[in-house]
Amino acid sequence: MNYLILNRSALAIRPYREWIGEGHRLVLLTDARALSADDTVRAEQLASFDETVALAEYHDSVAVEREALRLHAEFGFDEIIALSEFDLLRAARLRELLELPGQTERSAAAFRDKLVMKDLLAAAGVPLAPYAAVPDATSLVRFTREHGFPVVVKPRRGGGSMGVEVLHDENELWDYATRFPGLGTDDPSPLLVESYVEHELFHIDGLLVDGEIQLIWPSSQGTTTCLGMLEGQMLHSAMLDADDPRLDDLRTLTTTALDTLPTPPTTIFHAEIFGTPDGLLFNEIACRMAGGRIEEQIRLGFGVHLPKLYVRALTGHPLPRIPTEPARIGGLALFPPRPGLLHAVPGECRIPGISSFTVSVAAGTRLGPAHASVDNFASALAVGATRAEVEQAVDRLRTWVEAETVIESEPEPGTEATGSK
Repeated sequence: MNYLILNRSALAIRPYREWIGEGHRLVLLTDARALSADDTVRAEQLASFDETVALAEYHDSVAVEREALRLHAEFGFDEIIALSEFDLLRAARLRELLELPGQTERSAAAFRDKLVMKDLLAAAGVPLAPYAAVPDATSLVRFTREHGFPVVVKPRRGGGSMGVEVLHDENELWDYATRFPGLGTDDPSPLLVESYVEHELFHIDGLLVDGEIQLIWPSSQGTTTCLGMLEGQMLHSAMLDADDPRLDDLRTLTTTALDTLPTPPTTIFHAEIFGTPDGLLFNEIACRMAGGRIEEQIRLGFGVHLPKLYVRALTGHPLPRIPTEPARIGGLALFPPRPGLLHAVPGECRIPGISSFTVSVAAGTRLGPAHASVDNFASALAVGATRAEVEQAVDRLRTWVEAETVIESEPEPGTEATGSK
């Protein structure tokens, strides 16, 4: 078989040849930043592919489509593999143009476009917060008059909470509209608005193979939120215990969404559900691996690596037996940057229950704000026999990181900089 792989992730964590095996031709079309900066390591990475094209401009460049078509003329691909959320529609369109099997554009759009997704789910009776398209400023005003404040405005095809804002009153609405000039043009803006609901956020992650659920498990972010990350607040997550009374309802609502949408028969999925005082409300679902170290969190609990299993399933390999519940509870913590000069960072972590702690920047680095909910200067994985154990370890970690981290705030004009923990 000949496979075209569209890739954005570091090849150090995406060893496609190891996953797929020998006897196949693998052609890699990748963001150049995914390659190792070390010449020797990079040469070893590229040696596992029959052809590699690395593009410095990858994210929204038509060079990807151009090179994919050129490579197909040379290699004659049987399938296209794409793991990134931002490559799903691109890969689907290429499949349809080249008449290849795999996820269709209709399917990819239902998982990438939140308005399409919510319309399908609402028609099937899945409980959702009130929502509407926001093609213009008038539509946004109309929604707030019907449903009140606060509201959440987000890109229909965004990811990582980028571009998501909570508006609390009319002043904030007009400030937002002024900063988003597309709301005043004749061309519809690609935005969605929803009523904000107080909630505990659950994420449900899993794997579907040939239409059968192989793994599905919920985790809770507790009182932390993705939007809080953008404001400089730590985010944490912990898998639910096997006897958690909310487990079955969360899994049932997720499988209902998968049954409702045009879901590929084989896919990873990452769903988000709001736990509110009035019950569960479905937020959204993606047919890709979640970010923010969630794949490592799942691996801690179940002992399996979802991206590897997914790629092996796509390429015809039988899968090992996957446990129906975790052997232990996995958790994670992400510490977002705050604007300023990083003077001191935590050293070696010796907190019981913290299995991995990583600082991604060195002292002396000038930090900016988080732009996505996975941006961080430090992160950790936690493990325990119960969710309570994991959350206790994360609480101790937070106290320690806050005590050991010193960020000098950027001075306002006419003022002096101050150090902050």
